[in-house]
Amino acid sequence: MKRALELVSSLEQADPELKRIYGGLCHSFPVMVLQSGLCQAVAFSADKASGEGPRARAHQKLLEHLGAILEVEGDLLAHLHQAPTTVYMHHTRRVLEAWVYFKRFAKSVLKVETGGDDEGR
Repeated sequence: MKRALELVSSLEQADPELKRIYGGLCHSFPVMVLQSGLCQAVAFSADKASGEGPRARAHQKLLEHLGAILEVEGDLLAHLHQAPTTVYMHHTRRVLEAWVYFKRFAKSVLKVETGGDDEGR
């Protein structure tokens, strides 16, 4: 919980558009993980992070924060692809447990409400 607060709070002074998009991603990311799996959700964000602008930066921050929660340095997607099934399942569970706090802090710290138009884009 403390780590989630630190990571979300690091965006407190960021551009309002970046905060809005990131906050929306905090609300939608667990749904993507549950529907498609962790690897596919990370691949989606990695693809979106390759662009420019606030949306790409929000996805980049999401990936950075995922790496921090999972204690993975370097290419998170490659790590997930190569992970044994038990490790992958542990990572999925850890992300879903941590993301409860990311959602709460997106609302309380970044002032982003659920149901924004940027969720899952």
